[in-house]
Amino acid sequence: MTTTGKDIPSLLSKDEVVVLVTDSGLGGFSIFSQIAARAKHDPIFSRLSLIYYNAWPGPNRGYNSLKDMDTRVRVFDRALEGMLRFTPHMILIACNTLSVLYERTRFRRRKPIPVVDIVGFGVDMVYERLLQNTDARALLLGTATTIESDRHRSRLIEKGIPANRIAVQACDQLATRIEKGPESDAVVELVDACMDRAAGKLGSLKTDVLAALFCTHFGYSRELIRKSLQCCLPGKVTVLDPNQRMVDSLFEATGGRRHPKTVVEMAVVSKIAWEKEKLDAVSNRVAPGSPEAADALRRYQWIPDLFDIDDMFNE
Repeated sequence: MTTTGKDIPSLLSKDEVVVLVTDSGLGGFSIFSQIAARAKHDPIFSRLSLIYYNAWPGPNRGYNSLKDMDTRVRVFDRALEGMLRFTPHMILIACNTLSVLYERTRFRRRKPIPVVDIVGFGVDMVYERLLQNTDARALLLGTATTIESDRHRSRLIEKGIPANRIAVQACDQLATRIEKGPESDAVVELVDACMDRAAGKLGSLKTDVLAALFCTHFGYSRELIRKSLQCCLPGKVTVLDPNQRMVDSLFEATGGRRHPKTVVEMAVVSKIAWEKEKLDAVSNRVAPGSPEAADALRRYQWIPDLFDIDDMFNE
């Protein structure tokens, strides 16, 4: 089961906390930046150290391109072990792909520290909205690994949602292209192609559609996705993005306790070197909400030995 913010009693008694946010790329940086922004006016700790840990395995070696699910799980297991060097009090997996991999890791079985993954937040959001609107259908959008895992759809069915109210669509390469420019021509082209395929699965019934963004990158292009899908469907399209719910869970975990002020420290670390194009695209996107987070991204630390996986590819 997914851990939620309410399941983390260890945070309730701490004044100084280290929170590590991880993703395979920069999608989860939207969650990181929202935490940084909210901490300024919602001081739940006296000191909050935020670390953004890019778990991308290596140049031209993303999780979705690895040969099979077992390899992806083993690589992420190494990344999780590497996170412990920063002595976090908790880890937020701000990535649906990594969240579905986490369920199968050895790290999860021994669970040395609390880990919160994003899957449950998205599933709960879709479930609640489908209960509110009994005629609506859900479209689950994600990476190839996320959709292949079937984790979100199966959990909705387990909760009692009929399978015929749920459609799924993998949007391969969309996350990578969004990082280079959330509104670029390349993103527009790929979004249109992906939404056209999704619309074909939903059919022509004039019912509301809830488009769930089960990739944290997709939120950077949420309006493009909504408009593109709306052009393909007769019913109203609403986009559901669970990123904000993950942010809220951290602040709810402390049960309403407040401090006069929170001193926020930020660091961004990555095993791979980021292209300036990506850094500029994402930092410019988050700067209006948190200029401090945008600055931390621009000053990120490139640590090639952040976690070691070379031996896995020499077998």
